[in-house]
Amino acid sequence: MRRFSRRPVSLAGPVLVFFLASAAVPARDVRLTRDEEAALAQANILSRSFVAVAKIIRPAVVNIKVERRVEVSGFNNPFEFFNDMFGRGPNGRRLGPRRQIQQGQGSGVIIDNRGYILTNNHVVGDAESIRVLLLDGRELTAELIGADPASDVAVIRVKADNLTVARVGDSDLIEVGEWVMAVGNPFGLDFTVTSGIISARGRSGMGMMEVEDFIQTDASINPGNSGGPLVNLGGEVIGINTFIFSQPNSGGSVGVGFAIPSNIAKSIMQSLIAHRQVTASYLGVEVEPITQDRVQAYGLRSPRGALVRSVTKGSPAEKAGFRRGDVVVRWGKREISDDQQFRNLVTITTPGQPVDVEAVREGKTILLQVTLLASAPEMVIEGRSDRFLQGLGIEVADTTPEVLDKLGYESEAEGVVVTSVRRQSPAEQLGFMPGSLILNVNGRDVRDAQELRKAIGASERSKSYDLVWRNGNLIRRARLGGN
Repeated sequence: MRRFSRRPVSLAGPVLVFFLASAAVPARDVRLTRDEEAALAQANILSRSFVAVAKIIRPAVVNIKVERRVEVSGFNNPFEFFNDMFGRGPNGRRLGPRRQIQQGQGSGVIIDNRGYILTNNHVVGDAESIRVLLLDGRELTAELIGADPASDVAVIRVKADNLTVARVGDSDLIEVGEWVMAVGNPFGLDFTVTSGIISARGRSGMGMMEVEDFIQTDASINPGNSGGPLVNLGGEVIGINTFIFSQPNSGGSVGVGFAIPSNIAKSIMQSLIAHRQVTASYLGVEVEPITQDRVQAYGLRSPRGALVRSVTKGSPAEKAGFRRGDVVVRWGKREISDDQQFRNLVTITTPGQPVDVEAVREGKTILLQVTLLASAPEMVIEGRSDRFLQGLGIEVADTTPEVLDKLGYESEAEGVVVTSVRRQSPAEQLGFMPGSLILNVNGRDVRDAQELRKAIGASERSKSYDLVWRNGNLIRRARLGGN
């Protein structure tokens, strides 16, 4: 983070010169045309609109301070350096990375009078302690309710009365060119307000996280703004600020910032509050991109949409009437630009909620309505377990083409399928569910139950396990054990 020098600025010189000049030059009236006077009046109305929005939103914004333990390498003193040259410390033990407290900060917005606050996963996700500062000066301890690395959305909660709650708007209704304001804690400067416009919407393919459908804005967003609200001139939260593009080694804003749309954040938030984890929605289709050479063949005007490659039998998609070869061009209120955006929208759609879908089939537009399930239907698969998996609370089995098809995975998917999850087990708390695919253990890809057992056995001494698995299209990660 850039450090600023603070120097007192003398105003005596400039002020004296101003008054001397004013005394020497007679004041002149400036005559404005009627149109110019009307333009000034309109500009003043717009200016007062920004003032009004700031008054509405600032009391609902919180500044977040966190502490987390991190592993660091390096040396506290010269003796430690010499000891480490020989690989051991004075007690004869081999030296390893140290763990120390690291402090961080970010922003958030109160979205419920029960004290729920919306922010970013990268602000609070692995924090050991969280404190929030309110505009009225109160500083409160917060509880982490849930965090989702795939979308970078997190929810924390404080217990307090007389909280100001922000209104959450419909991000599907925003338009490029709209005025917006960002509020947060840039560089530790409390409750800062900046303004700009919506530069673009539907930004994806950034490689920042798994669920990407960002609002782009030129409102100044800087380190410390993460998790704060992006609001429209109606005072409604239409995005949660999350990251920026900046010049190397600067870390400052260059007018290219990104926010998670409020509709995505709201969907993830509801799942985190209800279940403390994200419930992956199940549709039952495989899709692929529409390339330029496919436009004419599928009766399209441009290479936009998601091409349905297969439909799983008995899935919500089949029941709704999806067919192989359909091109999905609209999901709910959102137009589909590509297959990745389609997967993102399916992932964040609330299970049990009907969705209107528009598709192109053989050159003609059709309308479908589908209701997603919370997970793939349960399957009867012979499962097996060992001591570690029993402790985790799951049983697993090898994947087969039939199993992958019924679960809605692509036919070439690899991993080990979870056949059952014990209630109240560590696996359930982490987000495992029947039909999850375990992909990797401690950096080792696993393609069958035998490879999974080998990967677990290789880590038995350290008792530390980094797990990667899939719930539908959602990739999840967690670490078990270790210090």
